[in-house]
Amino acid sequence: MAPRSAPPTDLPLMRRTVTLRLNVTQEADAAIRELAQLSEDGLETGGILLGRGPSDHGLIDVIEVGDPGPRARREPTTFLRDLDHARTLADAAWEHSRATWIGEWHTHPKAGPEPSARDLVTYAQLLDDATLRFAVFVSIIVTPRDPGGWADAALTPWLIGRKKRRDVIVVGRL
Repeated sequence: MAPRSAPPTDLPLMRRTVTLRLNVTQEADAAIRELAQLSEDGLETGGILLGRGPSDHGLIDVIEVGDPGPRARREPTTFLRDLDHARTLADAAWEHSRATWIGEWHTHPKAGPEPSARDLVTYAQLLDDATLRFAVFVSIIVTPRDPGGWADAALTPWLIGRKKRRDVIVVGRL
């Protein structure tokens, strides 16, 4: 199977319009699908996305994914990553492949693939954190498919950016 690529999305980035494209490597795609099966218990799960971008040409590569971590909080409509675990994974990815934290993936066992209000609040907080320096935030929401369930999960990528200081926009479903 070839790496998954999402269709491009236009986003005003640093005072110019760049067409953003998302590429998820085959290994990252497979890891998300395998980890998403934890949601067979009806609870959300997720982890961080590690990669590179956006490049000057708008390419964002997801090359590694994190698992939820041993202290993650998993509930029917909420997932909170184990932050210490995520930091350890991000440090290792940087040392291994110079990959950085570019976003997160999580499941929606009981909802559709759109970011929830809580998701958007979280994304806004991450975009506001100057130490993280996100130009855009990548989110992949994973949902079960009928009839395959989690074994045939759907991955829906979103790019979230800031249009105005306090106005978070969902740039688009890719």
